[in-house]
Amino acid sequence: MNGKEKKNNYSSLLIIGGGILVFVLIVFALFSSLPSTSQSQKSGLSVKYNGNTTLKSNTYLNLNFTISNIYDFPLENVRTWVEAGALFTTASKLLSNTTTLKTYSSVPPNTSISYFFGNIKIEKVETEMKKVPIILRILYEPKISKNFTINAVNNNSLQLYGGIENIGIKEIETKKTIKSPLSISFSSNPKDFIFKEGGKNFASFKIIIENSGGGKCTNEIKLKIQPEEINNPITCYYNKMSITTPFTVFIKPFNKTEIPCNFTLSYLKEKDFLSIKINTQLSCDYLEEKRFYFNIYP
Repeated sequence: MNGKEKKNNYSSLLIIGGGILVFVLIVFALFSSLPSTSQSQKSGLSVKYNGNTTLKSNTYLNLNFTISNIYDFPLENVRTWVEAGALFTTASKLLSNTTTLKTYSSVPPNTSISYFFGNIKIEKVETEMKKVPIILRILYEPKISKNFTINAVNNNSLQLYGGIENIGIKEIETKKTIKSPLSISFSSNPKDFIFKEGGKNFASFKIIIENSGGGKCTNEIKLKIQPEEINNPITCYYNKMSITTPFTVFIKPFNKTEIPCNFTLSYLKEKDFLSIKINTQLSCDYLEEKRFYFNIYP
């Protein structure tokens, strides 16, 4: 084979390879642009739409959703409704929280409820309408409880209680990963919970509250802190206020809030070791939404 033939074969291979690459890119673009029937959100409730997303105008639609509580906490006072534009109506009214609202008293973990709303009029259109959304909104109260223990020790007795690894804040969990729309954790240094004569009289730590679900709180977050022993107070600071346990405080609904606290160590002057169990409770009105897209043809 001479040089010219080799060059021609090489050119042919480049053309064929380029054609295959273009074909793959076109197929990828087509599939990636297909409309989605639902918009998933981070760690939110699982919602399935049981129906057809291709609709004919000037007919009627029944909405049927299955809503599953994937969290490890019950949902209380659940309120669900749908919202949409003027292409969908019920009794000549827009879909809203006043026309489509349904309520459920409680949804335990790993259980489901059905939301059904029938006889929704699909208004007449003269041309095909694509990716028209219907929004499912779910408002509920998550009931979240978490226990933790504070272990503090006199420096002279540290080794009698297993050393530093047993000291500080210990979270009480039955499993490693907890699914929850709101989470609570702690930031601390175990060494701060060792009492030394002439040293600091308190151990500092932070309570960290985060939005870990697929929605948001629509009002203030209610935080309740309740130690089992009230004679060992914890003082926390929020919104320029000093509050001492037991307490209930209302927190602005940011994605993350850190509350600095101090645990009093002076009780260890007369004791070798303290272990105090503390319960925390979180709640708010929590709103999640899911979008489902429909194609309407004349």
